[in-house]
Amino acid sequence: MIPPTLSALLLGVLLAGCATEPQSCRVATVADLPLLPNANITAVEATVQGQKIALLVDTGAAISVVTRNAAQRFNFRPGPDARFTNLVGIGGVTFAPIVTVHGLGLGHNLIHSLDLPVAAEFTQPVDGLPVFGLFGADFLSNYDVDLDIPQQRFALYKATGCDIDMRPFDPPYFQVPFRDEDGHIVINIKLNGRPITALFDTGASSTVINRNDALAAGVTPDLLAADHGQDMAGTDSRLVEARRHQFGSLEVGDEQMNNFRFGVADLEIGTTLLGRDFLRFNRVLISYRRRMLFIKPIVRGTQPQ
Repeated sequence: MIPPTLSALLLGVLLAGCATEPQSCRVATVADLPLLPNANITAVEATVQGQKIALLVDTGAAISVVTRNAAQRFNFRPGPDARFTNLVGIGGVTFAPIVTVHGLGLGHNLIHSLDLPVAAEFTQPVDGLPVFGLFGADFLSNYDVDLDIPQQRFALYKATGCDIDMRPFDPPYFQVPFRDEDGHIVINIKLNGRPITALFDTGASSTVINRNDALAAGVTPDLLAADHGQDMAGTDSRLVEARRHQFGSLEVGDEQMNNFRFGVADLEIGTTLLGRDFLRFNRVLISYRRRMLFIKPIVRGTQPQ
């Protein structure tokens, strides 16, 4: 366990003194921020010790982390009694040291001190800002998370008394239930018409199909061998070889992506990753309390890649 958590500290800062009435649906806006303009990364601007940085929004990560470069830059180093934790990425398990981060600012709110594991490298800035780390499920799961990539907005809500009838968007929209598996959002989808499971991962720049799912959907090893290859890396910084294959269809609830090319790889986690390419066409509100994705299509149709 990593005390104190980022979520607990932000709740104390942002929601102190917020009164609620029983049997009344109330929604408090904890954060409403523009997303940084980037085609492949979901990130918001924050500050550390007064310096502007980028924080990624990653539903595929169970734990919030700070990058190695950022820990060195701000001199956040493990002490003599250093603690460690295990982080699971697309390439396997990483053993990460924990450091104490001072002076993290999000919007008008400042967190004076919190403990985060150190993992991953992001060498490329986002909109000119160095990547400090990422928000994982340990933080995000305390809120309803509104990701509107078409309009470049990110919001966090704290709702009370709204469990019975929740309508976050004007119609049309649809709902997809999910399972919380060790901090991961797992949903049922269809690939070439065949049911599979997928991890909803806003930290993945594109969807990655687990090799076994691709084979079950009718893709032969010979077809994959003929596809273009690429290397991918996750928060564990390990490279995984993938093949870019064009699939007939990928269905998420009422939404269907036709003739898209997705990476196909032997993923250590054993589950397909539904990534940012889906979010480019859909606004999604993640209700961890309801275990539900509320999805509002913004752009429909076939888009070959």
